[in-house]
Amino acid sequence: MPNSMHSAPVLPRPASLRQFWQDSSPQAALTGLIAILIGFAGPTVLVYAVADSAHLGSGTVMSWVWGSTVLCGVVSIYLSLRTRMPILSTWSTPGIAFLATALPGIPFPQAVGAFLISAVLVILLGTFRPLTHLIERIPMHLAAALNAAILLPFGFRAVQAFGKEPALVGLMIVTYFLLRHFSPRWAVAGVLVVGVAASAALGLLHSAPVHLALTVPQVVAPQFSWQATLNLALPLTLLAFTGQFVPGFSTLKVAGYSPAPAPIIRACGVASVGAALVGCHNLTLAALLANIVSGPEAHPDPARRYTAAVWAGVFYILLGLCAGTFLSLMALLPAEAISALAGLALLAAIGTSLQAGLREAPGTLAAPAVLVVTLSGVSLLGIGAAFWGILAGLALHAAEGRMARARAEAATPVSPQATKQPT
Repeated sequence: MPNSMHSAPVLPRPASLRQFWQDSSPQAALTGLIAILIGFAGPTVLVYAVADSAHLGSGTVMSWVWGSTVLCGVVSIYLSLRTRMPILSTWSTPGIAFLATALPGIPFPQAVGAFLISAVLVILLGTFRPLTHLIERIPMHLAAALNAAILLPFGFRAVQAFGKEPALVGLMIVTYFLLRHFSPRWAVAGVLVVGVAASAALGLLHSAPVHLALTVPQVVAPQFSWQATLNLALPLTLLAFTGQFVPGFSTLKVAGYSPAPAPIIRACGVASVGAALVGCHNLTLAALLANIVSGPEAHPDPARRYTAAVWAGVFYILLGLCAGTFLSLMALLPAEAISALAGLALLAAIGTSLQAGLREAPGTLAAPAVLVVTLSGVSLLGIGAAFWGILAGLALHAAEGRMARARAEAATPVSPQATKQPT
């Protein structure tokens, strides 16, 4: 395992723009772009599903996307420059999946009020030291197992995409491994170029109109109700922590970065207040995308990988300002190309996380429990599998620790002086 997995440079002074330009590289910029391309397609489809089920207009949807992308970009740039770590913000994907069934029937201004309450709750919880301390104390091998379980489905989808479009995905796979051999830093960028070119050559590009226009956000006056607070605000807050913040900090820990959780949680909470007013739910810490900007593909030097997250923030903002245009461009690519790009971009992170999770503590069942429960997709009490997976791992880790201490105490010989009765 690389040394950077265990100790990443912690640089307390924020990076200036001059320092950023010195540390940055074309590779970092391309990595940031690829992270945004991968992270934008899937969740945006969920936004349209929510809009369809709740009968929201296209203007509301575009404002939602604008709030998530532009404000996530601002937070990502600020936190990455402030910490010199690759910290990327994103909207809560578990939250938007939850809204697909919970939002219908609730007037949207009341939903915006619930988004606002949830943002304030995140800020308050970010100041709750026991919570942030618990996040910091998650063992490395359990964090790695959780990260692997989150990433593995993307690898599975890439293989499934090969079954559907073997010529297209096969060319992308061959390109990836050839470039990994000769020039690893350009492997994922090469896959993107080949994927677009092969899609065009094979006649797989979709014929959809491309609209050129700026996205205009719509400010929504919030309304507050107990129904929306109980049905939306509280579950969204819980999902933000269990589905995004815990996996996000675990991802950074696996990559060798250990930022203080409280400032990051509070920054995301403050940004979520602004996002709520334009109709967007919680902004949180990225987990999946963090693997892309924190790996060696972003930069060979771990101390300079923060530049990939800064570039991702820049592309976030550009994307948000022209969200409609970008969505129409994304619609041109076949789904198999996007699935293959995501799986190949995350392949190295999957391998690193599996090695760290299963090799760090051989013989323990805690890490396999995290993998099995998280990959099961089980959802109990409205809480996703990632939370139950890390909870199962922590419970087994504690139980195995107690049993190991009990065996050690039983095997320790008792000295004659300890058993000698006083006269």
